[in-house]
Amino acid sequence: MHITFLYHSSFLVELETCALLFDWYTGELPEIDRSKPLYVFNSHHHGDHYSPEIFRLGMENTWYILGSCIRLSAKRKAAYAINEDHVFRLGGGRTLDLPGLHVETLTSTDSGVAFLIQVEGKTLYHAGDLHWWHWEGEPVQWNRDMERDFKREMEKLKGNPIDAAFLVLDPRQEKDYWLGFDYTMRLADIRHVFPMHSWEEFWITKKLLDDPCSEPYRGRVQFIRYNGQQFEI
Repeated sequence: MHITFLYHSSFLVELETCALLFDWYTGELPEIDRSKPLYVFNSHHHGDHYSPEIFRLGMENTWYILGSCIRLSAKRKAAYAINEDHVFRLGGGRTLDLPGLHVETLTSTDSGVAFLIQVEGKTLYHAGDLHWWHWEGEPVQWNRDMERDFKREMEKLKGNPIDAAFLVLDPRQEKDYWLGFDYTMRLADIRHVFPMHSWEEFWITKKLLDDPCSEPYRGRVQFIRYNGQQFEI
């Protein structure tokens, strides 16, 4: 499995029979073998996770799996020549089966969905904005509700070994940056984890790796140092 970190929360995963593109919204892509199916996943409508420019990838041998909050007007469908047979919009708690691909969605604690995917005997998880968003300054009850909702969704990852997971590690949360990442790594059986949504502040991964809290799973964290970095797992 060849994985390229593109930027922010965007990754390209290349397998033997297909390629998966997550939360890409702009910029050049590495060369992709378009003779294989390309599955394009966008978790929600926020501008750092989605743009209608994704449809410039075309419809041929390409399928789009989108959070249901992403709206496709008739005007946009016409402008991008969108074939609705190639576009699937999913809310949380849904499943989708395509040739060689099984998708389950979790409900985000912010907007849209997270994706749990089975393909070629492997399991991948992309969190989107499903995260423990604990913010100083928010009401105590808001933060408690966020913790409850996040932990409820994470229970759905238990008992399912995950080969590669893409999890939020956001420095804007300051001292609470580690909460969601750490909780997920202790709960789920994740073999390789890729921090994301770090706003290109890659030092946050080193901070986590230096923190005693990461000792149980430190060896499974992939250290992303720059946009375009590639990994083979």
